Amino acid sequence: MTDEPGREPLPTADPDGGGPHPWAGDDRPRGLDAPFAPGGEDEAPPERVADERRLVRLLVLMVALVVGIPTVLTIIAFVGQLISLRGG
Repeated sequence: MTDEPGREPLPTADPDGGGPHPWAGDDRPRGLDAPFAPGGEDEAPPERVADERRLVRLLVLMVALVVGIPTVLTIIAFVGQLISLRGG
């Protein structure tokens, strides 16, 4: 529970009326302003979704470069060897 203005007090009873709230009290990690449900999926805010999409694109680009650059250089070297063998 908190006495600070602008903050809602933490729930102390289960909304279904079955006793204490499962995430209230000592089991709740320290420092959080609200009860914490361990596990489970939360709704991602649009900023986080956009950031994750940007990072996935960056990851795909980096993997493509790590695989593509040596492949292109190998093909160029192979073609260079073929051309030099053909002329001699």
